[in-house]
Amino acid sequence: MIVKNISRLRKIISSVPNKFIYFVPTMGNLHDGHLHLIKHAIEKKQFLVVSIYINPLQFNSKMDYKKYPRTLKRDLEILKKLKADVIFLPDDNFSKDNISKVSLGKITYKLCGADRPGHFSGVATIILKFLNIIQPDFLVLGKKDYQQILVIKQVIKDFFFKTKIVEMQTIRDKDGLALSSRNKLIPRKKKHVSKNIFLTLKSISREIRMNGLVKSKLEFYKNSITESGIDKVNYLEILKECDLSELGKKPAYARIFISVSISGIKLIDNLRISKKVTFRSGKFLLF
Repeated sequence: MIVKNISRLRKIISSVPNKFIYFVPTMGNLHDGHLHLIKHAIEKKQFLVVSIYINPLQFNSKMDYKKYPRTLKRDLEILKKLKADVIFLPDDNFSKDNISKVSLGKITYKLCGADRPGHFSGVATIILKFLNIIQPDFLVLGKKDYQQILVIKQVIKDFFFKTKIVEMQTIRDKDGLALSSRNKLIPRKKKHVSKNIFLTLKSISREIRMNGLVKSKLEFYKNSITESGIDKVNYLEILKECDLSELGKKPAYARIFISVSISGIKLIDNLRISKKVTFRSGKFLLF
């Protein structure tokens, strides 16, 4: 069922009998990563809402917003075959002339927050609208956008929503590239170099597990990536996964985070280090 009207959506959800509400927010251009999230929710045999909304508030440039792939007809066909209970298609007024915005703390000062100023405020503002309207029991998200998961967790906590986040593993292509709607924008002649993103994450993780990694060696990996044909490394960092703070002597679970640009297309990825990590004497070490 396609729903565009907020009042109608609220009425439908309020009439759902004795079922949990699962919600999968998307910006369309559905790929196997999205389908992994949606199928997980469908398997629960509850009530599923999938949204398609390209959020202008989270884009740093109008050109980037206009370039974002739009495949609504195909997306609707996919969702109808999967039998999503509700497909929510907000209109342009959903964020038009939006004065109120969610202001976020330290978690947005790093990684994509520093690389794309205002991005997470835009994400959080629209997610807050969705949570308010849909009141989902479960929100299904992919770990590729790990910083986004932390931002949404903060919104849920600060505004006392009942919603629990279901974190799903990143889905990759045969070369290890994390699936993203932006991948199809990569020029064909550059596509082969994208495999070096995940290869780099695995190499860093392996080095930490074997002998530890001197922090300064991250520069070596950045240089290796650009020498492989990738245009720019926006960031490459190892941070605590709970709040993106710096590692110290106290052991903590950590992730390696990366963002690169290929022909003007920004791609992100991350990888969890299997055991707790400490940072001592300029070196990342397994605990």
